[in-house]
Amino acid sequence: MAEKVYMMEPPKGQGRWEAGSAATIQIILGACLFTLGTVVYGLRILTRVRLLKNPLRLDDFLTGASLIACWVFYACTMGMVAQGGCATNFWQVTQSQYESLLKWTIPVNIFYMLSSDLAKISLLFFYLRLSPERTFRIVIYVLISLFGLYALIYAMISLFGCQPIKASWDLAAQATGKCVDKFGFFLAASVANVIMDMVILLLPLRIVIPLQIPRRQKMSLLFLFTTGGFVIIVAIYNCVLTVKLFSSPNYTWGLAYELCWMYAELTGCVICASASSLKPFFKRILPNIFSSHSASYGGPSGATCGSNAIKSRKQLSRKQADAIELQSGDDSESGRKVTDDDEATLWPKPQQSFDNGNHQVLVTAPRKR
Repeated sequence: MAEKVYMMEPPKGQGRWEAGSAATIQIILGACLFTLGTVVYGLRILTRVRLLKNPLRLDDFLTGASLIACWVFYACTMGMVAQGGCATNFWQVTQSQYESLLKWTIPVNIFYMLSSDLAKISLLFFYLRLSPERTFRIVIYVLISLFGLYALIYAMISLFGCQPIKASWDLAAQATGKCVDKFGFFLAASVANVIMDMVILLLPLRIVIPLQIPRRQKMSLLFLFTTGGFVIIVAIYNCVLTVKLFSSPNYTWGLAYELCWMYAELTGCVICASASSLKPFFKRILPNIFSSHSASYGGPSGATCGSNAIKSRKQLSRKQADAIELQSGDDSESGRKVTDDDEATLWPKPQQSFDNGNHQVLVTAPRKR
């Protein structure tokens, strides 16, 4: 039986197996975070299909594909733990395990990139429904193209970054093979990813800030779009961890720590991509928080207004509160047939008034088709 060859000797004065493993923490944390992302995505689909009675859109499918890629990414990292010694100390890892770890690194990198990019492209397709402005839409299409190019380059380098290809994981082949500077590439890719994330974060602000809508409504919109700031912070921290990881003598331990933050980043991507669709759901759960200030516009309440006036005020409040949501969200409740080319609107609809005999009631005029 061949003697096991370990990647390094343990620190002086410490036995090889004295230190423990972080595998349990990594397994539980990843499962919990991706389960959270799955629940949020499920609420998104529930809101779209059951509450709003709308068909699923392209951005719904893209976010779903991102979530699937999350779970495949997680499964591949579990392969790292089971076969590659991830979450253990480097002096506890054999050369055979390390080669398995390097093999698993290829699909891990690809599905990490795929999940992240699909969620962001999903958000960009949602942005296309925010405004018909030509410049705004051109920027979005450019970003979608850049993310597609980024994904292609990232996958090609991950797969064919070494010649021969097996030099990516075979330690013997690495002695004679040639590989790209993977540290430099992945660091540059991480920085480019952060820059594009910041553009995605700032892009809708030029649409939201000039809006003539109540302050409370505008603040809720700004909060919605700036939730992506969490993803950017985590992505920046992952850049820092990448630098530390490639210079760390305890590679497999540091890798587990970085993977945990990758779980958080990908979960944040799925949640941010789904957040814009969840307002109708939370309006049902927390109606007092999401009710519009404009409910008082309809005049005095009570018996003097009559049942029709009360109903009109309720409809007005609902339509004004929904003015920042997808147009189809309102249309589904007003009885108009929903079509796939409905656009989102971030500005209140034109209002007109009529006299019902008791008091004047404001109504929201339907948008011209």
